Amino acid sequence: MNDLDALLAAANPVAAADLPHGPRQEALLRSIIDEPARPSPARIRTRLRWTLPAIAAAMAITAVLWHVLVPQSIPEQRYVTSGPAHRVLLVAAERADQTGTKRFWHDKGEVGQLLRRDHDGHRYTLLVTFPTETWVPRDPIDGDSVHASDLGKVRIQPVSAADAEAYRKDGSPGPDENPRAGITVPDPPDGPDLAGDRIFEGDRARLPADPAELRMTMLTWIRDHGGLPAHPDAWLFREATKLLDSPGRTPSPTVRGALYRMLAGLPGVRNLGTVRDPLGRPSVGVVLRERTPALGTIDWQFLFSPSSDFVMATRAVVVRPGATNRELPAGATQYLTVKQTAGWTDRPPKHRLPGARR
Repeated sequence: MNDLDALLAAANPVAAADLPHGPRQEALLRSIIDEPARPSPARIRTRLRWTLPAIAAAMAITAVLWHVLVPQSIPEQRYVTSGPAHRVLLVAAERADQTGTKRFWHDKGEVGQLLRRDHDGHRYTLLVTFPTETWVPRDPIDGDSVHASDLGKVRIQPVSAADAEAYRKDGSPGPDENPRAGITVPDPPDGPDLAGDRIFEGDRARLPADPAELRMTMLTWIRDHGGLPAHPDAWLFREATKLLDSPGRTPSPTVRGALYRMLAGLPGVRNLGTVRDPLGRPSVGVVLRERTPALGTIDWQFLFSPSSDFVMATRAVVVRPGATNRELPAGATQYLTVKQTAGWTDRPPKHRLPGARR
């Protein structure tokens, strides 16, 4: 068995009950195990009934052991060491190194996603947005982190004039848990969830400050918790931007700097230059393009402040639709996050955080 065969066997263990067992297989097996002194037919049938499941069980056990003892190898990376995107991300890394922390991280923003509705012959696309607010104490004595998404303040906006007309003819429905009575607003996808990949849930407090070690740590974690993603660089791009988007949960300045440096070394990251964020503010943008069967070709955009390491927005822009978003036009922003205000503060929230001891 060559290495590829072994990997395929490990990924596809076959249960004994799944193996074909008929006259042809029985005859073939007889020709392999027959002895010069042939036993009676009844004895042959008994032996075959026991031998086939035993062989299959041994193969399945071997495949499982191979998978356990020989895990997927972390792919080597071709590090990028120059270029416009590399330069702007290194500048952001240096700013992150110098960012101090205070008692609380506080941010307010919005999450938006496109929603396609087909109801009573009316088809239209809506942009659904709702506000978010996060409080993260640096010290557990100040309480537990709170991340609130106010579904009671959902805004619904047709994307185009044609969508607005179809929406009006459908009765301009508002948010409602009953899809017959209104618009069912799903919970927002959590960054990489949109692409179907598992999100990084490792111990952020133990992330290394070296970008190469950081990459290895994150990929090892995802490998050991469900397997490597189909596109590791795209997964790292999305997960790193998500970690940077929440400094309260990744408070170490050196780790934030390492995240920016890891992004700077990823192949495929392009510089967008100075672009406007969803609120019209100037920002520095970088992007990584990914091709998937479900989402088609997607540009994952990361927009940050020209003067600090503050993350202003993230966007998933459809370049070419796939199986799950075929109704969306090219250029549509399928998913976005935007921060209106964000920063470290010593001023506590109006109401004490859950679990606060001072």
